[in-house]
Amino acid sequence: MGNKSLSEPWRIFGYIILVVLAILIVFDATVWIVYKIQWNKYVANSREAREAGYPNGYNICSRQGSIVIDGKEYILFEAHRKAILDGDYYENLIVSVDDEYEDKYPDRKGNLEIFAKKLGYVDDSNQERYTILDIYQIDLCRQRVSGDWCWRALLVTIIAAPILLVSGLVWLIYFIIFKRRIKTWQT
Repeated sequence: MGNKSLSEPWRIFGYIILVVLAILIVFDATVWIVYKIQWNKYVANSREAREAGYPNGYNICSRQGSIVIDGKEYILFEAHRKAILDGDYYENLIVSVDDEYEDKYPDRKGNLEIFAKKLGYVDDSNQERYTILDIYQIDLCRQRVSGDWCWRALLVTIIAAPILLVSGLVWLIYFIIFKRRIKTWQT
């Protein structure tokens, strides 16, 4: 009967599977590399702050504006993290408006990381407790930002992997059946 080849739609289907798989692998690898880079930056910033005498790190902070307590003006930050295992974490952090510190993202309101040391606590007239900080540096909360991309990559992979697996198996079964047909036609 002559030399047969895979029909054009099945060949295109196989190429589409390979292209989507390659895109998924590149996406996952890129997200992982970016996460590792961001993690290394966080570790370097944390180490630098600890060596300068600022042992505490507060992540997922948001800038809330200024507040006056006992006649003194402070900048208010809220640190809040939802946790499944050990409960929610919530803390009001304040720093004097007169303090000098490095703020890498002065216009950003949320997803901030604060490297500081605790100076003490103060209560306002409503008996709400605030932690007074001496801030070394305010930076982007890198684990939160790159971690969000890790969750997206995981979700895309969980959705795409079974689809690619089933599509690949269908293509492989068609390929095996097609090769058997060619062998039977040639004999």
